[in-house]
Amino acid sequence: MGLQLIFAVEADKKSKSDWIYMKDTIDYFYQYDHVQFKFSPVYMNGRGKYKNKEKEILKLISQYASTSKNNRSKVIYCFDCDDYDIKQEDADFLSEARQYCKEKDYEFVWFCKDVECAYLGKKVDAGQKSKEAGKFKAKKIIRNVNPDKLSANTYRMNTSNVMRILDRYLTRKNF
Repeated sequence: MGLQLIFAVEADKKSKSDWIYMKDTIDYFYQYDHVQFKFSPVYMNGRGKYKNKEKEILKLISQYASTSKNNRSKVIYCFDCDDYDIKQEDADFLSEARQYCKEKDYEFVWFCKDVECAYLGKKVDAGQKSKEAGKFKAKKIIRNVNPDKLSANTYRMNTSNVMRILDRYLTRKNF
């Protein structure tokens, strides 16, 4: 039985920045059978457009299921928290996105305050996100990331729950 993990990320298809961090996390911290697992990114082109990706997600699920009746898929939506602690609209957005995921039986991953803060410990200007993600991958900076920061229970600056979610589907490597 195969498992496809579909990651809906905020980045656009051109930059792929968020997906770079996700894939490095999977490849560095987890062991998995490359034949039994498929990882499929879906680019939201901004976090507010998450509901617009339903058709693309259903197509990926259908395509994967058609290759074997035992194949299944799980959808993982990934969101930046942004200024949830000082802007009510950001807190409301997260609440709505979490509820949407719950209703659809999708996983809800958050990065506080954004994906770069969780992985790099700093904010990155919008125009530099692609470049920073490329540098992160090329220099294998994932090796310096503390997995505890990616296994948080609650929103805190420079943390995420991404590994708590991935732990449900993949086996962590022993270092």
